[in-house]
Amino acid sequence: MSHLFSSLQIRNLFISNRIVMPPMALDIATETGEVTSKLIDHYLLRARVYPEQDPTMKWRGRAGLGLIIVEHAYVNTKGQVHPHQLGVHKNSMVDGLKKLVTMIHKEGVPVGIQISHAGARALHSPSAPSGIRSPYLSRFGQKQEETGDPPSELGREELRRIVADFGRAARRAKQAGFDFVEIHGAHGYLLNQFYSPLTNLRGDEYGGTLERRLRFPLEVISTVRKAVGVNMPLFYRLGADDRLFGGNHIHDSVEATPRLREAGIDCLDLSGGLCGYLKSGPEGFFAYMASAIKPVVDIPVMVTGGIKTRSTANEIITSNTADLVGIGRTLLTDPAWAGKVWQESHSRREFIFS
Repeated sequence: MSHLFSSLQIRNLFISNRIVMPPMALDIATETGEVTSKLIDHYLLRARVYPEQDPTMKWRGRAGLGLIIVEHAYVNTKGQVHPHQLGVHKNSMVDGLKKLVTMIHKEGVPVGIQISHAGARALHSPSAPSGIRSPYLSRFGQKQEETGDPPSELGREELRRIVADFGRAARRAKQAGFDFVEIHGAHGYLLNQFYSPLTNLRGDEYGGTLERRLRFPLEVISTVRKAVGVNMPLFYRLGADDRLFGGNHIHDSVEATPRLREAGIDCLDLSGGLCGYLKSGPEGFFAYMASAIKPVVDIPVMVTGGIKTRSTANEIITSNTADLVGIGRTLLTDPAWAGKVWQESHSRREFIFS
């Protein structure tokens, strides 16, 4: 039976335990998207195995995080959502990202990066599947609501350019040394906007049925897979439930996820759809998504959702609800959480490490 400190392999990526730091937007890059020392320090603080742990421990490699996913980086300037958001939109970004990766790798933690396009939530000149103002997205304070202008509807040529930009961004991530790439398809960003019937009102091959609403995300996945090659793992953050009347619900994602797998995804990172990531609720409030989706796919599933305690995190793994747990806001307030949990489990002799 797997537990919180069991290892896991995804393609050529070895993960020493099941604790993941999920992507969380910091807005501390430069105005043009470059890595800053403050951003590097943020990740290093959470990647380190802390000095209070006995350095002679045989299994100290499992004591920290199993995996880090760096916050979403925009694939082109029209896809930027925050003024100081991290970027992966041009070749000059690679050196800074490479420095970030190198520093994290020195701490013994694998690291990936999430790539995204904001769509209707873009900071400047928002564009979207449909040229409509969305009250569901306005709760994020997007620019279009402030100006009163709806986003422009994306044409086929623009869609082709965005798909190509995702591919180029993934290639840069690989050049920078990241161990994997995660495509952002949740939280009301562009791919989620195509997936949701609340924001996709198109009448062409990219809108209408679930199959058509998936067409654009699948094109992005296919292009990114080609860009990173056959060995590099590819994650997808899926907004598995809009939690809004008329939107996508979990049964839609149960139908959709095998298609994502067929297109080249190696791990599903489940979160909220247009409802966003939520800020409160019982521990593991997105675990129901994994319970429904894991049985229909043969790839690892990760789930987040207000997880704060060792017992909840471990129960999600031991019950086979999910394969990985994302610990987000808890790591923001307590960077040493993963190490403390390992120490407690080790002292209790809870797990047999082999």
